[in-house]
Amino acid sequence: MKLQRLAIIAFSAFVTMAVHGQLFHPLGLGIEKGERKGDFFQPQIHVEGDILYACTNQGLYSKDLSNGESEWHLVGFEGIPLQDYARRGDDILALRYSYSSNYNEAFLLLSHDGGKTYEDVTPDMIKTPHSGWKMVMKNLIQHPTDPNLLLVLSMPMGVFQSADFGQSWNQLSDFIPDYICYHPLNPEIICGSGESPGFWAYMNNSYDGGQTWEYVKPDYPGDNRVNRMAFHPADLNRWIAGGFGTVYTSIDNGHTWNTQIFSGNRDALWRYTLYDNENPDIIYMAGDYYFRLMCSTDGGSTWNEPYLEPIKKTPREYVYDLKQYGDRLLVFYESDVYEISKAELLAQGATSVQSIAQPTTGDETLYDLQGRKIGSGKSFPLKGARGAGIYIEDGKKMMK
Repeated sequence: MKLQRLAIIAFSAFVTMAVHGQLFHPLGLGIEKGERKGDFFQPQIHVEGDILYACTNQGLYSKDLSNGESEWHLVGFEGIPLQDYARRGDDILALRYSYSSNYNEAFLLLSHDGGKTYEDVTPDMIKTPHSGWKMVMKNLIQHPTDPNLLLVLSMPMGVFQSADFGQSWNQLSDFIPDYICYHPLNPEIICGSGESPGFWAYMNNSYDGGQTWEYVKPDYPGDNRVNRMAFHPADLNRWIAGGFGTVYTSIDNGHTWNTQIFSGNRDALWRYTLYDNENPDIIYMAGDYYFRLMCSTDGGSTWNEPYLEPIKKTPREYVYDLKQYGDRLLVFYESDVYEISKAELLAQGATSVQSIAQPTTGDETLYDLQGRKIGSGKSFPLKGARGAGIYIEDGKKMMK
């Protein structure tokens, strides 16, 4: 009976993997253009009308989504690793990726002909003045209604804003989040999020255009982070973001937060969150390490989670971006840009709802560094638990 049960479980897992393996359809960009070049390499995609634009480590590429037979074409900035770009008519300001101590390196490249030719417009004020410090420009964000207004996140210098499409900049803050963005319903709200040097999740938000900032640390039992924020398209107060096996939600404009913990899956890193463009009760999240995509159909209260086995031999797949085009989702992974049918995702997810639990503090529960519960009280970890030696108890790292 036991062998029969194991066989059934194995067969079910095989069928699940086979079904999920049909969910992600590669669009042919190829791993050579998307393969990760460093810890901070996070190239983005944009959908403009029917055209998909992808920042790659070899320049800016485009593909016509309305034509299933279309090929990828080089747009511009050939051979340059790009993080992101902003467009103003025929002008493109591109953010170059680099993790370097070379102070003279170009990070912001301005083109007036679609990227065929360009000039370095990187101001010295957003570069590190100290020789030998590693330098990277992490995010370039364009205002939702004013194309001239931009944000750039410079490590180690902080957050800067331009009101003239990158010709001049002023510093808004010297803190360095992992992500920065404008709130689309009220761009006076600027949101920063990430993981602190002390390994806890945080938000640092401004409600007055960057003049003052409000630091928020959501409740979570152990190390975590807050990834890129998403905002309800009609309700200013509803914000949502992912972390390690967690979902963070706010219903009061980002001032206070509820932390949802996935009891069955604490290892996924949910980087990108997206509200459906037709029904904001539907929310999508894309995650790292395997091809992971989950969705909620009730505004984030419960989630379903189709699992994917990795296409590459290594199980680690970094996700770079998540966008929607009509009834399709577009997920930029390290190995390619993948297309997913919204209907297929919702149909698969309807049979797999993840349980969530609220974080508990003060109960002396022990977790390993992956967030798995391994003991409680003052007891030692359960026999055979991985990661023996360093544990998380009441949200703090400690030795046992």
